[in-house]
Amino acid sequence: MHVEVFFDYLCPWSHLSQARVEGLIERHDIRVTWTPFELHPEIPPGGTDRRWGKTGTGSMLRPLAEAAGLPLERRSNIVNTRRALGLSAWAMDQPAWPVLHRNLFAAYWGADADLDDPLVLADLADRADIEGAPGAIAEGAGLPAVVAAKERALDLGVGGTPGWVFDGGQAFTGLHDDAVLDRIIERA
Repeated sequence: MHVEVFFDYLCPWSHLSQARVEGLIERHDIRVTWTPFELHPEIPPGGTDRRWGKTGTGSMLRPLAEAAGLPLERRSNIVNTRRALGLSAWAMDQPAWPVLHRNLFAAYWGADADLDDPLVLADLADRADIEGAPGAIAEGAGLPAVVAAKERALDLGVGGTPGWVFDGGQAFTGLHDDAVLDRIIERA
């Protein structure tokens, strides 16, 4: 079975979905594809001062992140993740992409990193042993794939992150309990 997970690095629910996906892979014979979905293209360069947690979301997320062993710190601002998603899309075929993927989430949610900064992205790619990242970032490599992926997600009925598409076309959005995800896979 194939499960496609649409994500954005700025989405805390996408961040938490990493643990859900790892659990699914351990419990089921599935193949997972992570696909970028630019959730908020309207965020300007330099970000915005909107803070997650103003409405209590942070207090709800923190215990889930702790249980999953994932960092989740209050952000000083919300940044545009287009470049990070483009880098991720460009690097997806490289063997070290899973490390880059985890590093991008961890840097954003654990170190308040600016994922719109080409130097930050190049450093994270270098730490993951992704070759050629500075040039790819400068050229905007991967950005057309990000645009196409979002259009495809919307066509499939996925309008947010994390978005899940299972073999057979069942699609939904949100972070769901393991039992719900297991049931979907078992029924498929």
